[in-house]
Amino acid sequence: MNKNDITIDENNKYIFRASSFYNKDGLLIKSYSWEVREPLGIIILVHGLASHIRFGFLKQNAKIVNNDHAVLIDGDNYYIYEGSWIEKLNKNGYSVYGLDLQGHGESDGYQNLKLHIKDYDDYIYDLIDFIKSVYESIISKKEKKQMYIRDNDIIETVPIYLVGYSMGANIILRALQLLNKSNDNLISKLNIKAFISLAGMISIKNIGSIDSLKYKYLFLPIIKMLSYVCPTYRLRKKHSGFKRFPYINDLMNFDKLRYKKGMTNKLAYEVIKSVYILKKYINDIPSECSYIYLYIQDTIRFVHMREVYHFIIIYIILIKKFIH
Repeated sequence: MNKNDITIDENNKYIFRASSFYNKDGLLIKSYSWEVREPLGIIILVHGLASHIRFGFLKQNAKIVNNDHAVLIDGDNYYIYEGSWIEKLNKNGYSVYGLDLQGHGESDGYQNLKLHIKDYDDYIYDLIDFIKSVYESIISKKEKKQMYIRDNDIIETVPIYLVGYSMGANIILRALQLLNKSNDNLISKLNIKAFISLAGMISIKNIGSIDSLKYKYLFLPIIKMLSYVCPTYRLRKKHSGFKRFPYINDLMNFDKLRYKKGMTNKLAYEVIKSVYILKKYINDIPSECSYIYLYIQDTIRFVHMREVYHFIIIYIILIKKFIH
């Protein structure tokens, strides 16, 4: 992983790193970390579709006037650490890591396009590579400080917890399936202890059940054909936005890094297919990890943020108490 930018908090409480790495296809993937000294654990965050890590988990530099409207304060300094999920996780002793999925945020996209993908598993491979790089960085730090413990040539590390919302949760689940199928015992080696899904994309309500006739013989064949005939054509984006909390639409529009147009036909097909793949290989989900699935109507990022944050912390504490 290439280190591009390092910022140390003035109170010396955390270190922010903006980094990057090249994936297997040569795309530059941006990653970020907010590290504390001697962490109790590592939390790796994965954002949802058409978002990016800083928009998804930092606070926006805007004033929410009411439920319908928000006012921009500073668009050039839009992502605020203070008061964010990440700050609270740091204060509780956890280092936080995340990446912009390819075609999102500041990461390169396939064929130099946003919200486009060659294959959905490319998201998964990028995440697995990122998890491995985080693990290796932890090992490296422990070796340098001579603070590691060896037991049968295995270095003890702090636990890793994976947290994702919407499509990010889907990607994490698929990554766990693939890691579990590997012959290297990677779940145990990487010390992955738990996965928390926030409004995870494990079904697509608007098109019916993946076992329904409508899905199998109408929707899926049509979108599959379009993904081959015109893969880079973008689906028209409905302008409905968030109806329950309209101010969120303002916050999204203020963000300069969010791609405002719709996803390509190819990505649409891959996203829909991913739900079927998850179900098909449901038995490959590792049993040694703990899981929690949390659903909130309309949006996970903005609704009841304080309650969700405390839920995550309490859940991780329980895992540490009863598993370790």
